[in-house]
Amino acid sequence: MRSLIRKHRLGKTIIAQAALLALALAFCAPFIWMLSTSLKTPDHIQSDSTDPIPKAWFLAYHGRRVRVRPLRRRRGRLEAQIRGGPDRGRTLLVRPDRIHNGVYLDWRNYEKGFEEFPFLRYLLNTLVICGLSVLGTVLSCSLVAYGLACVEWSGREALFWVMLCTMMIPGQVTMIPLFILFKNLGWINTILPLVVPTFLGNAFFIFLLRQFYRTIPSSLLEAARIDGGGDLRIWARIILPLSKPALLIVALFTFINSWNDFLNPLIYLLNDRKYTLSIGLTMFQGQYNSDWGPLMAMSLIMSLPIIILFFLTQKTFIQGVKLSGVKG
Repeated sequence: MRSLIRKHRLGKTIIAQAALLALALAFCAPFIWMLSTSLKTPDHIQSDSTDPIPKAWFLAYHGRRVRVRPLRRRRGRLEAQIRGGPDRGRTLLVRPDRIHNGVYLDWRNYEKGFEEFPFLRYLLNTLVICGLSVLGTVLSCSLVAYGLACVEWSGREALFWVMLCTMMIPGQVTMIPLFILFKNLGWINTILPLVVPTFLGNAFFIFLLRQFYRTIPSSLLEAARIDGGGDLRIWARIILPLSKPALLIVALFTFINSWNDFLNPLIYLLNDRKYTLSIGLTMFQGQYNSDWGPLMAMSLIMSLPIIILFFLTQKTFIQGVKLSGVKG
């Protein structure tokens, strides 16, 4: 009987793992396609863009293995153009069986991307905006959440529900009024419209931190108040150190949103020297809309920081999400 139960559990585990693996491959497919395309030659992209393995045509020429581009058949032979080496551009007539297909990684897509795309300048602009946004969001949301969760005052619950209702307002509704406000303040073509609102709080992150703060024992806060600690001191010395997992979640989400934000920088930034990576990549796409190799190379490089950041903070990320929803 136990062996049957053990086999049944093993079968369920195998099915669950297979389903998770299939879902993981489905979600990883776009990234794999982007990585593969960034390493392909233009000829391979145009001839067979669905092949996930970067390949090229090769020919043994004067004892060397050179990369060629097949052109057309002439009199039973194949006309091929040499694509690299000292004989680059030379056209040969060879037997079709002399040309073979092999794996070839074309790293020149990355070189061309960095030559034509001011990556470092856009990266610096993006990091400045992301850093200030993370700082403003963490400080403002944690302070407001402390007031809503740990301080007793009249109208606290009513104001909390009003704040939650603001999450239902679409961003398109406030886009024009905010633009007019920032224009009257003279903030257009600066990073201020992208940074200053983060110091005024975010309803979702306030809700997230409030749920976490309510899991902190009230006796701990009362003991601090008896010792003469004020609310700001309690927030800085007790609440913040105890809420590192939740704060990391807020910082991570804010960084990702700022890193991938396209619409707001497009509206408020007019000088191309102030562009972020998202706008710069779109401009690069408009310039090289048919040259997919360099475009995918730059897209991959832009995606790598988010992927690395998630894997480095994955354990704390899961812990923060779990603890933030324990108590309602």
